[in-house]
Amino acid sequence: MSSRFHVSAAVAAFSSLASLTSAQDFIHYKFDSTCNDEVINYATGTSALASNGVMQSTSAISPYVTGVFGSALAAGSTVSPTYSNRVITGWDPGVQNITGDLTMACFMRYNASNGSPFYIWGAPSGGFRMFTSGVAGNGLYQRVILASGGNGVNASIANDFYLPDTTFDFQAAAAAGWVHVAIVVDATAATADWYINGTSVLQLTGVVGGAQITAAGPFQLGGYSSTSHFDVDEFLMSTRAYTPAEILALSLAPQGGDGDYYSGTTTQCGTLALASTGGRPAIGNANYALEVTPSAPSIYAVLFGLDRCTFSGSLPLPFDGGMLTPAAAGCKVLADNLLTLSGVAASGPATLPIPLVGGSLSGVQFYAQAAAVDLTTSAISASNGFTFSIGF
Repeated sequence: MSSRFHVSAAVAAFSSLASLTSAQDFIHYKFDSTCNDEVINYATGTSALASNGVMQSTSAISPYVTGVFGSALAAGSTVSPTYSNRVITGWDPGVQNITGDLTMACFMRYNASNGSPFYIWGAPSGGFRMFTSGVAGNGLYQRVILASGGNGVNASIANDFYLPDTTFDFQAAAAAGWVHVAIVVDATAATADWYINGTSVLQLTGVVGGAQITAAGPFQLGGYSSTSHFDVDEFLMSTRAYTPAEILALSLAPQGGDGDYYSGTTTQCGTLALASTGGRPAIGNANYALEVTPSAPSIYAVLFGLDRCTFSGSLPLPFDGGMLTPAAAGCKVLADNLLTLSGVAASGPATLPIPLVGGSLSGVQFYAQAAAVDLTTSAISASNGFTFSIGF
């Protein structure tokens, strides 16, 4: 990987602060679980979109490619054979409006072999959409994102935000490789910025009211009314205005995050839950921990692995736990098991501290699942799958 993406001392020093200021992240996709149609949302905090994304692909090949960090969403194609790769987020901005502060950021790369570029993402039943070509020229154009003060080419439209190709030729840069793009709308400062590779290249002032997104959904990545030809990695959306230092960090290193997953199952045996506490899994965050919450006093074990696709490198996940022990029949196994930590939860949640005080695990992703035995009934429970990716 290019040294441009190595974690710098500045990013490492910034990690502790970043772990405390991410509470309003809404969507964060890493596209790293390539064996499943469930696209995990790594956004942390109470503002995170509750649902994971769903991959809708008409491709006979994988909808994922090698990204900047791990895997990335692959571009669709209008060049024979035609196909589309889209992530349906589960977010309907017509129902769940976003107003005020906003950050949208990701890496993008133009796949010229898959067709001419145009739409990249959008809510197809409304006007909210990102595109290049057409009115945008070789730049970028985000429709209906601002409450006021936009710079749309149509003078009657006050809520568009346009990056002209005279400021930055996005198509040329993205055809040459990955480009980090971010939009930050700060309602307090009444500004909106386009960032390219961590640097603001265009700022609007007088953006009264900040962002305003109310178009009918569902919001999707990988197209709008046509197929996108851009690979996308590390897509982040937050209802907080990231600082210039945070945007620079996003362009240099992977941001940590976590989230639950089910790997094709909608329920597990029993009511056991596995989640996290203490903020984001960022290097320097000594408070990060996992929480196991059984419904009764229990002996528990948490399985940790580096894979959610296979168990022991060969057995496809998920599978019925009865294949490992008859007592676990009916419980789906959702993660590989390289390490197991166990304990007793007498009442309430049990906490497993994972202090992230060193930088050696930056970029490493763990998949986990908890199992528990009720001390009164001897009944076995299994939790949801849970993943945490360590970053800044």
